[in-house]
Amino acid sequence: MMDEAATALDPMIRTAARKGSQRHSEEAPPRRLGRVLSSQQFWDLMERWRVPDAIALELIEFPGKLGKQGKRPRFRFTTRQQRITSYLPEIDAALAAGGKDHAWLHRKIPGSPFSRRTPVEHMVTHGMEGMAEVLQILNRAVMRAALDKRGA
Repeated sequence: MMDEAATALDPMIRTAARKGSQRHSEEAPPRRLGRVLSSQQFWDLMERWRVPDAIALELIEFPGKLGKQGKRPRFRFTTRQQRITSYLPEIDAALAAGGKDHAWLHRKIPGSPFSRRTPVEHMVTHGMEGMAEVLQILNRAVMRAALDKRGA
């Protein structure tokens, strides 16, 4: 009798477990990668990377636009924008570690995942996922360079 009850509950348990895992993945926001930038640090980095102000605002998913005179808006980062900006210093550090200049961010790259777009365009189009991909590519380049030096 106990086995019949357990067997009857199995589909319900599996469904509840599946719904629970889906709910967790939908509710759990992605964690910050590293340190969060202040708005001044963000603008300093965008100037160093030579990213135009309008594109920089798209990069952090800012809902507004530049002022009529092209003046940068004053704002505080939302939680999502803080997560987004946490990728930027990591990307900057990976550029430096890989010996790549900031111009790399503006070069059209034919291969995957860029498909003839620049890394900046890729990050704007794909948000945090795009930033994670750019960081992963840079980190791989750093690792390859370190292994090449070690083997030489």
